[in-house]
Amino acid sequence: MKVVHLRTAKALKGNRSRSFQLVTPETVRAEQMLVTLVEVLPGGSTPPHKHGPEVESVYFILEGKGEAISDREKRLVGPNAAVFFPSGSKHGIRNTGKGKLRYLSIHVPPYDIESLYKTWEGALLTLGG
Repeated sequence: MKVVHLRTAKALKGNRSRSFQLVTPETVRAEQMLVTLVEVLPGGSTPPHKHGPEVESVYFILEGKGEAISDREKRLVGPNAAVFFPSGSKHGIRNTGKGKLRYLSIHVPPYDIESLYKTWEGALLTLGG
């Protein structure tokens, strides 16, 4: 068993957002999944993006409001909602509320998340861990 605490997790910086690396090949040697906690400030987003053709993704909304995007579909989401993105879909989410949007981001199988963040404006910023 391995335990990763949020306060010591590496965080990647995005568009007014941070992605805390919790369960990854690097943190716990996970081979089959990637789990991060994402915090998005008002007006910020996880820009629409794709992973490898085999990666399925889920965002589980913990706090706040947002607009989830999958290919051409858009849906408003809030706390306690699970949003599934099929493999190969272009997906993302933007904070539409006045407070912080927090969600768990789960991907199976894992992918190179640091390379993805490096392609976004704001590049890569390591905090903690």
